[in-house]
Amino acid sequence: MIKLTKRYALLFSLLFSQAAVAEQQNEWGYAMQPGESVWSVAHELLTDWREWKTIERLNNVRNDRQMSPGTVLKIPRNLIQEKQSDIKILDVNGDVTAQVKLREGKAKALLPLSRGQSLSQGDLIKTAAQASVLLEFDDGTQVLLLGDSVLRIEQATVIGNKRKVVDIKVFLEEGEAEIRANPAKVPGSRFLIDTPVAFATTKGTTYRVRAQGESTAAEVTQGLIGVGNKLGATNVRQGYGTLTKANEPPKKPKKLLPAPVLPEIDNVVRYLPGKLAWDKLDGASQYRSQISPDQAFTAIVYDQISAHPKMGLPAALEDRSYWIRVSAISAEGLQGLSSLQQINIEARPFPPVRQGPMPSDSLYVGEIEFSWSKPELADSFVFEIAKDKSFTEIIETHDNIKETQFVAVVSEPGNFFWRVSSVTQEGKHGPEGHAGAFKVKPVPPKPEMREPVSSETEISFSWQEEEGVSFYQLQLAKDKAFKQLVVDNKTEQASLAIDKPQAGTYYMRVRSIDADDYAGEWTEPQEVVQPVENWWPMIISGSLSVLLLL
Repeated sequence: MIKLTKRYALLFSLLFSQAAVAEQQNEWGYAMQPGESVWSVAHELLTDWREWKTIERLNNVRNDRQMSPGTVLKIPRNLIQEKQSDIKILDVNGDVTAQVKLREGKAKALLPLSRGQSLSQGDLIKTAAQASVLLEFDDGTQVLLLGDSVLRIEQATVIGNKRKVVDIKVFLEEGEAEIRANPAKVPGSRFLIDTPVAFATTKGTTYRVRAQGESTAAEVTQGLIGVGNKLGATNVRQGYGTLTKANEPPKKPKKLLPAPVLPEIDNVVRYLPGKLAWDKLDGASQYRSQISPDQAFTAIVYDQISAHPKMGLPAALEDRSYWIRVSAISAEGLQGLSSLQQINIEARPFPPVRQGPMPSDSLYVGEIEFSWSKPELADSFVFEIAKDKSFTEIIETHDNIKETQFVAVVSEPGNFFWRVSSVTQEGKHGPEGHAGAFKVKPVPPKPEMREPVSSETEISFSWQEEEGVSFYQLQLAKDKAFKQLVVDNKTEQASLAIDKPQAGTYYMRVRSIDADDYAGEWTEPQEVVQPVENWWPMIISGSLSVLLLL
């Protein structure tokens, strides 16, 4: 088994290097298949099959029946029967543009790409951040170009008249591409991806290539690829990756990090934005998290790299099913194997954002005004108050509220929670809003007045002392509306002495004020009569009048 593996690796290196040399000499390298001869290859691939002798002379073939399968034939491109490959756009996510050649000449135009369009040899594709585009060639080869990438299609032709032998060469100027090459295993087909510092080629496999400045990374998730440049080459098998830096040969392949273990999460995600975290992985310096609408990841709608083992679920995700893909990145920059997990988003209509009251606000028994934002799709709201954060003890529920505010009457002091949920015009209820805490305090009580005490020069008023009161306010005025104030004093004590007023009729009232400077209700106004000849005060209440006698 070991001998066979080494033999296969040696053969792949040979094919890899010979094909690369042929390409550099404007020749095409074709690896012969079992049972083939130069004559049969000429009938299938050349414009004129009678040029088979030219191929024999060029490759120094004396007996093609003794040629081993995999032997690379160098064939001049001008003898090959080939046509332009039809490159289809299977999927587009985000801002993707292409610089394409116009039919009338060499002029180029920058056009936005959309699903269903076609590209051709010579076109240049650019993806914006968080964008992606999926290309498909005639043999089923697919290239997923990720965000912030630039890819030029240098060669894309179909060779021969029966088989779909495809010769593809692309140049990744920068960014990243995921390749699923020749899934049908068409004999003779080739895919080569070049970067500024190295190139990778394969006959049929799945792998990633990233071009970042003066470095190129290649990681194989299935099959085998060859990576090389003018300074050397190496084979990279499944589960391994290699790095190539400018002016250096490719490094020895290293085993990729294992897939992170994702925790079990609720299949239905009701709140966005959200987050997902997992345990750290030994050897990982960063983590990459991606989201796609399909398990094959033919489109990427979210792509993020973080130093911490966690990812966000952005609010831009639509209500539908998605797949999450998470991998670890080594200190050298190789991306490891991936974990997959499916989630379903059902977050709309979003719950409103609470605006008031805030938990720190001073609120008192009675009417309390609540306010919130209006999310997109919300037509009405459901408002709830409960005694606990989990809302198992709901004390008030009001639905079909059309405004973004509501006045509720809270009749008792205590700690409470409130939340608001959105409802669409069609009657779809969104997730319950997040609970907000608020505290309701008792209103400072009305003071209970006592009989006043008088001296020669003063009148002393007093009342029952109440808990939770910081100070009291007493007013004495010449009118019932208390616009003509004679006395307006505050005191921390449950009593206050004032100078005797001039003779006349007055009105007096008192109220309590707490530590938050919230004032309770005034006592009922009480009439005070101060005669000229008398200075003994007495209180008049209701329809009864008691003179203040000296």
